[in-house]
Amino acid sequence: MPADPASSYRAVENLLARYAELVDDGDFAGLGLLLADATFVGSGTPVSGRKAI
Repeated sequence: MPADPASSYRAVENLLARYAELVDDGDFAGLGLLLADATFVGSGTPVSGRKAI
């Protein structure tokens, strides 16, 4: 069964809002937890996992 588009949209919206809050607060430990299973791609080499992020 496919995910509900409205629910998926809300989840992404919440993730982006939480990311912005953590960055604004300078809470990089919290950011690492939020993105623990992610790969961050910025201007440098991509990094993966909580410790690297």
